Amino acid sequence: MLKLFKNLNLKGDKVIWGVVFILCLFSMLVVYSTAGDFFFSHLMKLFIGLFFLYQVHNIKFKYFAKIGVLAFIISIVLLILVFIIGVSVNGASRWLSIAGFQFQPSDIAKLAVLLFISRQLSKYRIEIKDFKYLLLYILAPLILICALILPNNFSTSALVFLNGLILMFIAKVNFKYISAIISIGFFGALLIYGIAKTAPEISSKIMPRSSTWVSRVDSYFNSSDVEKLDQDYQQQQALVAVHNGGITGLGPGKSTQRKILPYSSSDFIFAIMIEEYGLILGAVFPILLYLILFYRSLRISSKTSSVFGGLICVGLMFSLVFQAFVNMLVSVGVLPVTGQTLPLISMGGTSILFTCITLGIILSVSNDTSDREYETA
Repeated sequence: MLKLFKNLNLKGDKVIWGVVFILCLFSMLVVYSTAGDFFFSHLMKLFIGLFFLYQVHNIKFKYFAKIGVLAFIISIVLLILVFIIGVSVNGASRWLSIAGFQFQPSDIAKLAVLLFISRQLSKYRIEIKDFKYLLLYILAPLILICALILPNNFSTSALVFLNGLILMFIAKVNFKYISAIISIGFFGALLIYGIAKTAPEISSKIMPRSSTWVSRVDSYFNSSDVEKLDQDYQQQQALVAVHNGGITGLGPGKSTQRKILPYSSSDFIFAIMIEEYGLILGAVFPILLYLILFYRSLRISSKTSSVFGGLICVGLMFSLVFQAFVNMLVSVGVLPVTGQTLPLISMGGTSILFTCITLGIILSVSNDTSDREYETA
């Protein structure tokens, strides 16, 4: 393995590289089983993602501060364009189609806003001790991105908001400010739910997906098994797959739920992994791999001299690992359906690409932990 890294000139944390390759291999096996007709397309997307990962990891991480500013501005424009010329897929207008290439601007925004906020937290780390500057430099950009994502994708908006809070916590922002923001955010979520529940005609004009959110939340807390089965078919079928898998699994390619369970190659791929490979290899092993990624990011951050480098390392990796756990918890019925993919494993296009770019940035930090040239630019 070390010889392979040397021959390919792979820089940065070798453990992260190893985990990335294992997750990609797992992805190929499960996607081949669940969506064989799209396997070669998925394989091509993985290779493109790894190509970008390799190119990005060769860039000095200090440049991602200015790249983050540009990406932040571009993501705002793209998110606005979704409301004007967005393409609807599976009932959700989250996509843009430009020159035949279809993508979700929210995938760009998730990465861009974390880079931008890390830059702001690093550059204005003295000023943000005052709440008005925290609001101006950090909260306003975060809320703007979340507000633009929210109408068509509540779960992604909520995850972006949470990731922003985690960055503030890592940057040692006054905890009473963070607590107040969490309280306001929780109240805001309840308010959105209440309006969508009591005035669906009004809320649907502003947030087209609001009825779906209400249905998912209601079905999650509904005590009636019959009504749950009717309202949440996806999650029920996922639980059947988990039950079928047991400890050892049915074996590779032997899933009985892959053609029954909707989105078995993307949103609910974790359930198929358990069905085919069992709880140990299909669940515990991937969980361990994601935890290793997060642990390595903490190690890299602790060795990094740059405040900006440390923030993007932990912040970006947390966003990936947390998304992975949200996906897995949905598949086993612990959380309501969110539509979040399993990073590096689920079949997808822009999600794979920007996951790989994110990992490339983290590897860039690990490649030169002593670089402090960028702190205020």
